[in-house]
Amino acid sequence: MKIFHKYFLKEFFRYFTIILITLTALSMVAEFFDKAPEFYKEKPPFSLIIKYLLLQSPRAILYTLPFASLFSILITVGIASKWRETIVIKASGMSIKKAFSSFLILGVLMSMLALILGETVVPAATRKATWVRKVQILKESPRIIHREEALWLRGLDGSLIRIDGFVESNNRILKTSIFSFDQTFGLEQRIEAEEAEWIEGEWNLRNVTVFDFRHNTTSKHKSLISTSIEEPKIFREEMKKPKEMNFMELYTYYERLEKAGFKNLKYLVRLYEKLAYPSINFVMVLFGLALALNEKWGGGIRGAGLGIIATVLYWLLYSISISMGNTGMLQPWFAPWVSPVLFALAGGFLFLKIKE
Repeated sequence: MKIFHKYFLKEFFRYFTIILITLTALSMVAEFFDKAPEFYKEKPPFSLIIKYLLLQSPRAILYTLPFASLFSILITVGIASKWRETIVIKASGMSIKKAFSSFLILGVLMSMLALILGETVVPAATRKATWVRKVQILKESPRIIHREEALWLRGLDGSLIRIDGFVESNNRILKTSIFSFDQTFGLEQRIEAEEAEWIEGEWNLRNVTVFDFRHNTTSKHKSLISTSIEEPKIFREEMKKPKEMNFMELYTYYERLEKAGFKNLKYLVRLYEKLAYPSINFVMVLFGLALALNEKWGGGIRGAGLGIIATVLYWLLYSISISMGNTGMLQPWFAPWVSPVLFALAGGFLFLKIKE
Protein backbone atom coordinates (compact mmCIF):
# COMPACT_ATOMS: atom_id res chain seq x y z
CA MET A 1 0.00 0.00 0.00
CA LYS A 2 2.86 2.40 0.81
CA ILE A 3 4.29 1.84 -2.67
CA PHE A 4 0.98 2.93 -4.24
CA HIS A 5 0.77 5.98 -1.97
CA LYS A 6 4.30 7.09 -2.86
CA TYR A 7 3.73 6.48 -6.57
CA PHE A 8 0.47 8.45 -6.81
CA LEU A 9 1.75 11.26 -4.58
CA LYS A 10 4.84 11.55 -6.77
CA GLU A 11 2.63 11.81 -9.87
CA PHE A 12 0.39 14.34 -8.13
CA PHE A 13 3.25 16.65 -7.15
CA ARG A 14 4.72 16.48 -10.63
CA TYR A 15 1.49 17.78 -12.17
CA PHE A 16 0.85 20.09 -9.22
CA THR A 17 4.21 21.86 -9.65
CA ILE A 18 3.70 22.32 -13.39
CA ILE A 19 0.12 23.59 -13.03
CA LEU A 20 0.90 25.89 -10.08
CA ILE A 21 3.84 27.50 -11.89
CA THR A 22 1.80 27.85 -15.09
CA LEU A 23 -1.23 29.43 -13.38
CA THR A 24 0.97 31.75 -11.31
CA ALA A 25 2.87 32.81 -14.42
CA LEU A 26 -0.42 33.51 -16.23
CA SER A 27 -1.56 35.61 -13.27
CA MET A 28 1.67 37.60 -13.40
CA VAL A 29 1.30 38.15 -17.15
CA ALA A 30 -2.27 39.39 -16.57
CA GLU A 31 -1.01 41.71 -13.79
CA PHE A 32 1.71 43.03 -16.10
CA PHE A 33 -0.73 43.91 -18.87
CA ASP A 34 -3.15 45.40 -16.33
CA LYS A 35 -0.41 47.80 -15.15
CA ALA A 36 1.20 48.19 -18.60
CA PRO A 37 -0.18 51.75 -19.13
CA GLU A 38 1.49 52.86 -15.86
CA PHE A 39 4.76 51.13 -16.79
CA TYR A 40 4.73 52.73 -20.25
CA LYS A 41 4.00 56.18 -18.84
CA GLU A 42 6.54 56.15 -16.01
CA LYS A 43 9.15 53.96 -17.75
CA PRO A 44 10.55 52.42 -14.54
CA PRO A 45 13.65 50.15 -14.66
CA PHE A 46 12.83 46.61 -15.76
CA SER A 47 14.23 45.30 -12.47
CA LEU A 48 11.61 47.35 -10.60
CA ILE A 49 8.81 45.84 -12.68
CA ILE A 50 10.15 42.35 -11.94
CA LYS A 51 10.34 43.23 -8.22
CA TYR A 52 6.70 44.37 -8.24
CA LEU A 53 5.52 41.21 -10.02
CA LEU A 54 7.50 38.94 -7.70
CA LEU A 55 5.95 40.63 -4.67
CA GLN A 56 2.50 39.99 -6.17
CA SER A 57 3.29 36.31 -6.78
CA PRO A 58 2.58 35.03 -3.21
CA ARG A 59 -0.98 36.33 -3.47
CA ALA A 60 -1.31 34.74 -6.92
CA ILE A 61 -0.03 31.44 -5.52
CA LEU A 62 -2.56 31.58 -2.68
CA TYR A 63 -5.43 31.96 -5.15
CA THR A 64 -4.17 29.37 -7.64
CA LEU A 65 -3.46 26.66 -5.04
CA PRO A 66 -7.05 25.27 -5.12
CA PHE A 67 -7.06 25.12 -8.94
CA ALA A 68 -3.67 23.42 -9.00
CA SER A 69 -4.83 20.92 -6.36
CA LEU A 70 -8.04 20.09 -8.22
CA PHE A 71 -6.55 19.74 -11.70
CA SER A 72 -3.59 17.73 -10.39
CA ILE A 73 -5.78 15.20 -8.59
CA LEU A 74 -8.07 14.90 -11.62
CA ILE A 75 -5.14 14.32 -13.98
CA THR A 76 -3.41 11.88 -11.61
CA VAL A 77 -6.47 9.71 -11.04
CA GLY A 78 -7.67 10.17 -14.62
CA ILE A 79 -4.42 8.77 -16.02
CA ALA A 80 -4.47 5.96 -13.43
CA SER A 81 -7.96 5.03 -14.65
CA LYS A 82 -6.91 5.24 -18.30
CA TRP A 83 -4.01 2.84 -17.76
CA ARG A 84 -6.23 0.52 -15.69
CA GLU A 85 -4.13 1.10 -12.57
CA THR A 86 -7.28 1.50 -10.48
CA ILE A 87 -8.50 -1.89 -11.75
CA VAL A 88 -5.18 -3.46 -10.70
CA ILE A 89 -5.67 -2.02 -7.20
CA LYS A 90 -9.17 -3.50 -6.97
CA ALA A 91 -8.05 -6.84 -8.43
CA SER A 92 -5.32 -7.14 -5.82
CA GLY A 93 -7.94 -6.90 -3.10
CA MET A 94 -6.94 -3.45 -1.88
CA SER A 95 -9.48 -0.74 -1.09
CA ILE A 96 -9.54 1.97 -3.76
CA LYS A 97 -10.50 4.50 -1.07
CA LYS A 98 -7.54 3.57 1.13
CA ALA A 99 -5.18 3.68 -1.84
CA PHE A 100 -6.05 7.34 -2.39
CA SER A 101 -6.80 8.30 1.24
CA SER A 102 -3.38 9.96 1.54
CA PHE A 103 -4.70 12.72 -0.74
CA LEU A 104 -7.26 13.66 1.91
CA ILE A 105 -4.45 14.18 4.41
CA LEU A 106 -2.63 16.14 1.73
CA GLY A 107 -5.74 18.30 1.27
CA VAL A 108 -5.73 19.15 4.99
CA LEU A 109 -2.02 20.03 4.82
CA MET A 110 -2.63 22.21 1.75
CA SER A 111 -5.36 24.09 3.64
CA MET A 112 -3.03 24.63 6.59
CA LEU A 113 -0.31 25.87 4.23
CA ALA A 114 -2.78 28.29 2.60
CA LEU A 115 -3.82 29.59 6.04
CA ILE A 116 -0.19 30.21 7.06
CA LEU A 117 0.62 31.90 3.75
CA GLY A 118 -2.50 34.06 4.00
CA GLU A 119 -1.56 35.23 7.49
CA THR A 120 2.16 35.83 7.01
CA VAL A 121 3.77 36.06 3.58
CA VAL A 122 0.83 37.24 1.45
CA PRO A 123 -0.24 40.38 3.42
CA ALA A 124 3.37 41.52 3.88
CA ALA A 125 4.27 40.96 0.21
CA THR A 126 1.07 42.65 -0.99
CA ARG A 127 1.74 45.73 1.18
CA LYS A 128 5.30 45.90 -0.13
CA ALA A 129 4.07 45.54 -3.74
CA THR A 130 1.62 48.41 -3.21
CA TRP A 131 4.44 50.56 -1.82
CA VAL A 132 6.75 49.72 -4.74
CA ARG A 133 4.03 50.62 -7.26
CA LYS A 134 3.03 53.91 -5.64
CA VAL A 135 6.36 55.20 -4.38
CA GLN A 136 9.02 53.72 -6.66
CA ILE A 137 7.10 53.37 -9.93
CA LEU A 138 4.46 56.13 -9.82
CA LYS A 139 6.75 58.44 -7.77
CA GLU A 140 3.97 59.23 -5.26
CA SER A 141 4.94 60.25 -1.73
CA PRO A 142 3.09 58.37 1.05
CA ARG A 143 0.44 60.70 2.42
CA ILE A 144 -0.76 58.53 5.29
CA ILE A 145 1.42 56.79 7.88
CA HIS A 146 -0.15 53.69 9.42
CA ARG A 147 0.38 52.98 13.06
CA GLU A 148 -1.14 50.22 15.18
CA GLU A 149 -3.77 52.44 16.80
CA ALA A 150 -4.18 55.33 14.36
CA LEU A 151 -3.49 56.99 11.01
CA TRP A 152 -1.25 60.02 10.72
CA LEU A 153 -1.21 62.50 7.81
CA ARG A 154 -0.15 66.02 6.94
CA GLY A 155 -3.03 68.51 6.77
CA LEU A 156 -3.67 70.84 3.85
CA ASP A 157 -2.65 73.77 6.08
CA GLY A 158 0.52 72.09 7.30
CA SER A 159 -1.03 70.73 10.49
CA LEU A 160 -0.47 67.20 11.78
CA ILE A 161 -3.60 65.03 11.91
CA ARG A 162 -4.27 61.84 13.85
CA ILE A 163 -7.32 59.73 12.91
CA ASP A 164 -8.52 56.55 14.57
CA GLY A 165 -10.08 55.16 11.38
CA PHE A 166 -12.08 55.76 8.22
CA VAL A 167 -15.62 54.45 7.60
CA GLU A 168 -15.73 54.05 3.83
CA SER A 169 -19.44 53.29 3.53
CA ASN A 170 -20.58 56.75 4.70
CA ASN A 171 -17.46 58.94 4.40
CA ARG A 172 -16.78 59.32 8.09
CA ILE A 173 -13.59 59.44 10.09
CA LEU A 174 -13.39 58.39 13.70
CA LYS A 175 -11.87 60.28 16.63
CA THR A 176 -9.74 63.03 15.12
CA SER A 177 -6.95 65.18 16.50
CA ILE A 178 -5.57 68.18 14.57
CA PHE A 179 -2.29 69.72 15.78
CA SER A 180 -1.30 73.17 14.45
CA PHE A 181 2.25 74.48 14.90
CA ASP A 182 4.04 77.80 14.50
CA GLN A 183 7.20 78.35 12.45
CA THR A 184 9.41 77.11 15.30
CA PHE A 185 7.29 73.94 15.53
CA GLY A 186 5.69 75.09 18.76
CA LEU A 187 2.16 73.78 19.34
CA GLU A 188 -0.34 76.60 18.80
CA GLN A 189 -3.66 74.78 18.69
CA ARG A 190 -5.08 71.32 19.22
CA ILE A 191 -8.53 70.29 18.00
CA GLU A 192 -10.17 67.11 19.32
CA ALA A 193 -13.33 65.77 17.61
CA GLU A 194 -15.27 62.58 18.32
CA GLU A 195 -15.88 62.09 14.59
CA ALA A 196 -16.12 63.92 11.29
CA GLU A 197 -18.42 63.49 8.28
CA TRP A 198 -17.89 64.60 4.67
CA ILE A 199 -20.92 66.77 3.82
CA GLU A 200 -21.26 68.86 0.66
CA GLY A 201 -17.54 68.98 -0.04
CA GLU A 202 -16.21 69.68 3.47
CA TRP A 203 -15.46 67.91 6.72
CA ASN A 204 -17.95 68.57 9.50
CA LEU A 205 -16.33 67.84 12.89
CA ARG A 206 -18.70 66.69 15.66
CA ASN A 207 -18.44 67.24 19.43
CA VAL A 208 -15.32 69.36 19.16
CA THR A 209 -12.94 70.68 21.81
CA VAL A 210 -10.45 73.38 20.75
CA PHE A 211 -7.34 74.00 22.86
CA ASP A 212 -5.78 77.37 21.95
CA PHE A 213 -2.29 77.47 23.47
CA ARG A 214 -1.56 80.96 22.19
CA HIS A 215 -4.31 82.49 24.32
CA ASN A 216 -4.48 79.65 26.86
CA THR A 217 -8.23 79.05 26.24
CA THR A 218 -10.44 76.04 25.74
CA SER A 219 -13.73 76.06 23.83
CA LYS A 220 -16.31 73.40 22.95
CA HIS A 221 -18.46 73.15 19.81
CA LYS A 222 -21.18 70.75 18.68
CA SER A 223 -19.87 71.04 15.14
CA LEU A 224 -17.01 72.74 13.36
CA ILE A 225 -15.96 72.91 9.72
CA SER A 226 -12.37 71.83 9.04
CA THR A 227 -10.37 72.73 5.95
CA SER A 228 -7.28 70.89 7.13
CA ILE A 229 -8.26 67.34 6.10
CA GLU A 230 -8.16 66.19 2.50
CA GLU A 231 -11.26 64.75 0.82
CA PRO A 232 -12.25 61.07 1.40
CA LYS A 233 -10.48 59.97 -1.79
CA ILE A 234 -7.14 60.04 0.00
CA PHE A 235 -8.31 57.46 2.54
CA ARG A 236 -9.68 55.12 -0.13
CA GLU A 237 -6.39 55.27 -2.00
CA GLU A 238 -3.96 55.21 0.94
CA MET A 239 -5.74 53.05 3.51
CA LYS A 240 -4.65 49.45 3.89
CA LYS A 241 -6.97 47.11 2.02
CA PRO A 242 -8.25 43.88 3.66
CA LYS A 243 -5.97 41.89 1.32
CA GLU A 244 -2.98 43.77 2.84
CA MET A 245 -3.90 42.79 6.40
CA ASN A 246 -3.75 39.49 8.22
CA PHE A 247 -6.56 38.27 10.45
CA MET A 248 -5.46 40.05 13.63
CA GLU A 249 -4.76 43.36 11.86
CA LEU A 250 -8.16 43.32 10.19
CA TYR A 251 -9.85 42.22 13.44
CA THR A 252 -8.19 45.06 15.37
CA TYR A 253 -9.24 47.64 12.80
CA TYR A 254 -12.82 46.33 12.62
CA GLU A 255 -13.05 46.30 16.42
CA ARG A 256 -11.97 49.95 16.45
CA LEU A 257 -14.77 50.81 14.01
CA GLU A 258 -17.33 48.83 16.01
CA LYS A 259 -16.38 50.51 19.30
CA ALA A 260 -16.96 53.84 17.59
CA GLY A 261 -20.48 52.71 16.63
CA PHE A 262 -19.87 51.67 13.01
CA LYS A 263 -20.35 48.16 11.69
CA ASN A 264 -18.72 47.59 8.32
CA LEU A 265 -20.21 44.35 6.96
CA LYS A 266 -17.68 44.17 4.13
CA TYR A 267 -14.77 44.12 6.58
CA LEU A 268 -16.54 41.58 8.79
CA VAL A 269 -17.14 39.24 5.83
CA ARG A 270 -13.50 39.59 4.78
CA LEU A 271 -12.49 38.76 8.35
CA TYR A 272 -14.31 35.42 8.31
CA GLU A 273 -13.24 34.83 4.72
CA LYS A 274 -9.60 34.73 5.84
CA LEU A 275 -10.48 31.64 7.89
CA ALA A 276 -12.84 30.05 5.36
CA TYR A 277 -10.83 30.50 2.16
CA PRO A 278 -7.94 28.10 2.99
CA SER A 279 -10.44 25.24 3.40
CA ILE A 280 -11.11 25.43 -0.36
CA ASN A 281 -7.92 23.43 -0.92
CA PHE A 282 -9.21 20.43 1.03
CA VAL A 283 -12.65 20.73 -0.58
CA MET A 284 -11.16 20.73 -4.08
CA VAL A 285 -9.02 17.67 -3.35
CA LEU A 286 -11.96 15.77 -1.84
CA PHE A 287 -14.37 16.73 -4.62
CA GLY A 288 -11.86 16.01 -7.39
CA LEU A 289 -10.95 12.65 -5.87
CA ALA A 290 -14.61 11.66 -5.51
CA LEU A 291 -15.46 12.60 -9.10
CA ALA A 292 -12.43 10.92 -10.66
CA LEU A 293 -12.94 7.61 -8.79
CA ASN A 294 -16.72 7.43 -8.95
CA GLU A 295 -17.64 5.22 -11.91
CA LYS A 296 -21.28 6.29 -11.72
CA TRP A 297 -20.19 9.80 -12.66
CA GLY A 298 -17.93 8.55 -15.40
CA GLY A 299 -14.58 8.59 -13.59
CA GLY A 300 -11.36 9.43 -15.37
CA ILE A 301 -11.53 12.10 -18.06
CA ARG A 302 -15.29 12.56 -17.78
CA GLY A 303 -14.84 13.10 -14.07
CA ALA A 304 -12.22 15.73 -14.90
CA GLY A 305 -14.72 17.56 -17.09
CA LEU A 306 -17.32 17.43 -14.33
CA GLY A 307 -14.70 18.71 -11.93
CA ILE A 308 -14.10 21.80 -14.06
CA ILE A 309 -17.86 22.42 -14.19
CA ALA A 310 -18.01 21.95 -10.41
CA THR A 311 -15.21 24.51 -10.02
CA VAL A 312 -17.18 27.10 -12.00
CA LEU A 313 -20.29 26.40 -9.92
CA TYR A 314 -18.25 26.58 -6.73
CA TRP A 315 -16.85 30.03 -7.50
CA LEU A 316 -20.23 31.25 -8.71
CA LEU A 317 -21.88 30.21 -5.45
CA TYR A 318 -18.93 31.56 -3.46
CA SER A 319 -19.16 34.98 -5.15
CA ILE A 320 -22.92 35.15 -4.64
CA SER A 321 -22.71 34.20 -0.95
CA ILE A 322 -19.93 36.76 -0.32
CA SER A 323 -22.04 39.46 -2.03
CA MET A 324 -25.05 38.47 0.08
CA GLY A 325 -22.89 38.70 3.20
CA ASN A 326 -21.69 42.19 2.20
CA THR A 327 -25.30 43.38 1.86
CA GLY A 328 -26.50 41.74 5.08
CA MET A 329 -28.72 39.11 3.38
CA LEU A 330 -26.55 36.40 4.97
CA GLN A 331 -24.83 36.45 8.33
CA PRO A 332 -21.22 37.70 7.81
CA TRP A 333 -19.76 34.66 9.59
CA PHE A 334 -21.84 32.27 7.46
CA ALA A 335 -21.40 33.80 3.99
CA PRO A 336 -17.79 32.64 3.34
CA TRP A 337 -18.59 29.11 4.56
CA VAL A 338 -21.60 28.41 2.30
CA SER A 339 -19.62 27.01 -0.64
CA PRO A 340 -16.95 25.11 1.34
CA VAL A 341 -19.56 23.38 3.52
CA LEU A 342 -21.97 22.47 0.69
CA PHE A 343 -19.23 21.17 -1.62
CA ALA A 344 -17.49 19.33 1.21
CA LEU A 345 -20.76 17.54 2.03
CA ALA A 346 -21.35 16.72 -1.66
CA GLY A 347 -17.75 15.56 -2.11
CA GLY A 348 -17.91 13.45 1.06
CA PHE A 349 -21.14 11.82 -0.11
CA LEU A 350 -19.66 10.99 -3.53
CA PHE A 351 -16.48 9.67 -1.90
CA LEU A 352 -18.49 7.28 0.28
CA LYS A 353 -20.37 6.08 -2.81
CA ILE A 354 -17.18 4.98 -4.60
CA LYS A 355 -17.48 1.28 -5.43
CA GLU A 356 -14.70 -0.95 -4.14
